[in-house]
Amino acid sequence: MATATAASPPGTRLRVLCLHGFRTNIQVMQDQTRALREVLGANVEYIYLNGPFEAEGESDPMIEERYAKSAPFYEWWRIQLIDGGDSDIISAETSAMARATVEEGNEWYMRYGQLEETLAFMDEQLHRIGPVDVVVGFSQGSVLATVLSNWYLLRQNKRWWKLAICVCGVRVAAVNCRSLFETPDGKPILVPIPSVHIIGKEDPLFLESHQLAMMYDPYPVASPTERVVMEHDEGHKFPSLKAHKAFYDELLSVITKHCGDFSTASTVAVPLSKL
Repeated sequence: MATATAASPPGTRLRVLCLHGFRTNIQVMQDQTRALREVLGANVEYIYLNGPFEAEGESDPMIEERYAKSAPFYEWWRIQLIDGGDSDIISAETSAMARATVEEGNEWYMRYGQLEETLAFMDEQLHRIGPVDVVVGFSQGSVLATVLSNWYLLRQNKRWWKLAICVCGVRVAAVNCRSLFETPDGKPILVPIPSVHIIGKEDPLFLESHQLAMMYDPYPVASPTERVVMEHDEGHKFPSLKAHKAFYDELLSVITKHCGDFSTASTVAVPLSKL
């Protein structure tokens, strides 16, 4: 496995890659990360990417209404259940189904359709963007960050980020990713990258978010922190800053431990990658 990446020198501008959730887009992710951006301050470069596929179905009704002018919406892959059906990974119904299948011992109950195209797309984009300090994934975006982390480490012994922040994620459950997370004799292959898992207590995907956290090494080599799990009292969302100031202060502390002091960097830029 690749060794841990050292923290950036003091004053270095932080680079953050943001991966949106299921059937949303850059604009939605910008708004969802507003509190995080406020806490991190101005000396940060954010890179936002749209998924490679336009959504085949409807997004959440609130997203459809509020962000109609920023449509289309995107997905990182097609969700395909092993039984041949399609799935909306953000739905409570799917959450209950997923929980039941895992309890029955079937942890690999879906496929990520067109996954190879997604990996090729992200490989091209990451080589264009270059290494980043932090990847922030929301919902399906956090699953993508998890898949990419082990895909690169196992296939190329390479890591693109120092810290993965998974917000409201779900465990990787795709049979076509199984070899990245499980040995042939069934032993788990944990993601060795330092991680933070932000989980809403009122999120229908609460248990699935904890299952995703368990796919990461709790004690990454040379990491200044253990695996960090942070719960908040809201739902499937980034917690609000007004009601969770201490929460964000703690998150800032964790990021600084991994990435160094970026608060005194000189130039500020927040480009968007609209692909």
